[in-house]
Amino acid sequence: MSWQLVARKDFEDTVRSKMIWSIVAVFVLLMGIVGVGTTAGGSGDPTASDVIGLFVSLAGNLLIPVTALVVGYMAIVGERQSGSLRVLFGLSHSRRDVVAGKYASRISVMVLVALVTLTVAGVMILGIVGSLPLGTFGPFLALTVLLAAAFTALAVGVSAMTDTRMQAMGGAIGSYVGFALLWHPFVAGVHYLVEGELAGLDAPGWYFLLLRLDPMAAYRQSISLLTEQYQWPLIGWTNIVEDIPAEQAAGENLLLTNRVAGDLPFYLTEWFGAVVLLAWVVVPAALGYWRFQRADLN
Repeated sequence: MSWQLVARKDFEDTVRSKMIWSIVAVFVLLMGIVGVGTTAGGSGDPTASDVIGLFVSLAGNLLIPVTALVVGYMAIVGERQSGSLRVLFGLSHSRRDVVAGKYASRISVMVLVALVTLTVAGVMILGIVGSLPLGTFGPFLALTVLLAAAFTALAVGVSAMTDTRMQAMGGAIGSYVGFALLWHPFVAGVHYLVEGELAGLDAPGWYFLLLRLDPMAAYRQSISLLTEQYQWPLIGWTNIVEDIPAEQAAGENLLLTNRVAGDLPFYLTEWFGAVVLLAWVVVPAALGYWRFQRADLN
């Protein structure tokens, strides 16, 4: 199939990128240093959940999303600016073939990157804890791969929608800044408009659902429920945009199971976080394809 030819060639070119593997190498080194420091300086014996939490703080908040955006943002607009699209179209590839091929290729590269970093996490758990709890590590692996695929799809979608490298770069940077820094304050503002006050320690389920529409928040919430340890975001907005006393803003108190009365609704469970990430895998690429189909490429 034509899109498979595009995907194969693009994968071979992308996977050789020194920038991508340099980022991964720096992360592996950093995680090793922090892991050794945590093991040596921590009180008590570290658990698998502790190592997973370390991974989430470094990779889930930074490495995976940023690397995925770097991998994907030039996927299509780069061909467009260089004039290579004419070559692809001359080889009987359609616009759908180009988008599908680039989408499959870049997601495959990021899945490979995620699996490499997850292997490091697994080795660390085995080395520090002595065993690998598959009941926790398996879902953690699946969610991390979905996070990588979601941000790659977002970047490819942006690349398909934009006309220039600067527009694509702006869209990629803006999406990360929006999710990492601005989404929580925005949702807190929506809560204030609806309820007339800032969210407290106890908050309605819809508030956490809105927070979960951020793919990184969906990932962290699901991992928090898996490990029963609160996973902190890159920026801790909780003490700023929520009305929670400082002495109560501890990790255990911030778990969803302690903030939502009764049983968690289905849309706040671990598996629904995977549904949110799957939506981010599909929707941005679909929108990008829709825009690319109608773009004037002359």
